Amino acid sequence: MTTPYASLPPRCRPRPWLLLALLAACLLGAGLAALAAGATPRQALLAALGATLLAAWFGLRRLVLRPLDQQLARQESLLRNDACATRQVYDNTHDLVLLLDPANLKILDCNTRSREVLGKGCERLVGQHILELSEHPEPLTQLLHAARQSGERQVGTVLMHRADGNVVHLDMSARVLHEDRRKLLLLMAQDVTQHTRAESRVLHLAYHDTLTDLPNRTLLTDRVNHALQRTQRSGQIGALLFLDLDNFKRINDSLGHSVGDLLLQELARRLRRTLREEDTISRLGGDEFVVLLEQLGTQQAQADAQIESLARKIREAMSPAYHLGGHELHVTASIGYVSFPRDGETMETLLRHADLAMYQAKQAGRDTVTRFEPRMDEIATQRMRVENEVREALRQNHLELHFQPVLRIHDGHILGAEALLRWRHPTDGMVMPDRFLPQVEDSALMLSLADWVLQQGCRYLHRIMQAPHGQGPDYIAINIGHAQFHQPDFVERVLATLEATGADPRRLLFEITETVIMRNTQEARERMMALKKAGIRFAIDDFGTGYSSLAYLKQLPVDIIKIDKGFIHDLSNDPDDAAIVRTILGIANHMGLQVIAEGVEKREQLQFLRENGCSSYQGYLGRPPLSAARFEEELRQGACLELVE
Repeated sequence: MTTPYASLPPRCRPRPWLLLALLAACLLGAGLAALAAGATPRQALLAALGATLLAAWFGLRRLVLRPLDQQLARQESLLRNDACATRQVYDNTHDLVLLLDPANLKILDCNTRSREVLGKGCERLVGQHILELSEHPEPLTQLLHAARQSGERQVGTVLMHRADGNVVHLDMSARVLHEDRRKLLLLMAQDVTQHTRAESRVLHLAYHDTLTDLPNRTLLTDRVNHALQRTQRSGQIGALLFLDLDNFKRINDSLGHSVGDLLLQELARRLRRTLREEDTISRLGGDEFVVLLEQLGTQQAQADAQIESLARKIREAMSPAYHLGGHELHVTASIGYVSFPRDGETMETLLRHADLAMYQAKQAGRDTVTRFEPRMDEIATQRMRVENEVREALRQNHLELHFQPVLRIHDGHILGAEALLRWRHPTDGMVMPDRFLPQVEDSALMLSLADWVLQQGCRYLHRIMQAPHGQGPDYIAINIGHAQFHQPDFVERVLATLEATGADPRRLLFEITETVIMRNTQEARERMMALKKAGIRFAIDDFGTGYSSLAYLKQLPVDIIKIDKGFIHDLSNDPDDAAIVRTILGIANHMGLQVIAEGVEKREQLQFLRENGCSSYQGYLGRPPLSAARFEEELRQGACLELVE
């Protein structure tokens, strides 16, 4: 059996036999001494007992109490060391730790991280009511109440303000502790301010134009749909104004896109100052803007008068000269407008009619305002003409694919390339897709073009893979559009194309935007999984500009994320863009996804991406879109370089 003295060194442990011998000797010696001194036996016995007790006291102190005192001293030293170590952990943890009195919610103690995040010293925090630090007390009050009532750990997100007035976002947990017959309230929290701001930035960019910070088409659609519902209930007339700058392309071509961007930003500021606070100004893209007006009255004539008046104010606001980049510019706009419910009852109808009215304004001489009329069909005729020309180009083999390489960041090696459609017009020369695809995107011709790109891309992939060993790219990427992806027989058409062309599906990459996927996530997953089994890989194109949620990445068989060029453009100057890119790279790395940064045009952008772990990039800094022959030459040069190395 273990004794209380087992932990003592042998020389310090009590010796009971020695104590008994000492007591016996004291008893015998004291008794004999008393008898020798002539004392009576009773007196001798009392003297012997007294001496024995005195000896027992000194023996007990020497043999028992002193070792116990030594053991207690050692234990006190260990406890002090443990307390010191615990305090060091307490003060060096990355989480905020606060101890509260549950009766009055005042702070009893805090660690170093709490003082750093809240910007206050311990003497200012201890004794302060916790709700005095809260930016919005209600969530924190509910969290503390739930912890006290349930006795279990409760979690929530709270906002607290620092001593300098800034607000910090905290993921906080609260639970009740029982210590020495008293209760304490333990709060632990992580500072997620930067993460929250990055998420907010991503969400904001999903609904706003990155250049002007105006609402984009997604947000405009949502607001128009709500406005139509309010109109049905109240009878109040609303309107859409479609603005398109006159000869804006001339500015971009002569002065450069940077001056054009400055012009668009200044125009957005002027529109904000001109319109009412309740009006919505949206940039659809390029030099196209849309204004949503509501509460124009119930009489159509009165509403039209207000719309015309506001359109004149917009033109007046645009008329003063723009002094940008050392240039003085004068810009006008063609404006077409519709009112609802007269001219349409859906967003698509209203926007199409406003677009027709705007083109009529351009045909009328530009710098004017035109109201939509049902007989306007000139724009529709123009679109029909373009559609017919593209259809003829398809038959006459006037379409071709160019390829923009994707480069490995650390050595510039070509990993693959994105196939891009071009139209070699017999009179207009090389026509970029943004000039003709918008004209046919709502027609069946768009699917014919998509099939052509897929077939030609697969044929080209098969051909270059037959070249000498080492000259083929890791993949050829093909953009898959919304209508093409959601065809009922999309998977079967792809597999049939692979079989017909002989292309290796393991070297085929499909680029799909977030909006294409989020129409029906379950359907998208099933189709992607079916093609994944065949060997095809998938990339999310323009990542961060669509749905904005990252949750779907867990559900879909995605291999690559392409960071939208909107986040890359001002990467070296915008801390928010830098934080978002770091967040995306961190998430991709955690999930084992490759990342391609789009639109890299500056060495500073490339350096930032390299330092933060991005593996590959695409942009004019590396290579512009190349013809098929030029791309093959680049591959041969790369293969020769590898052989030399």
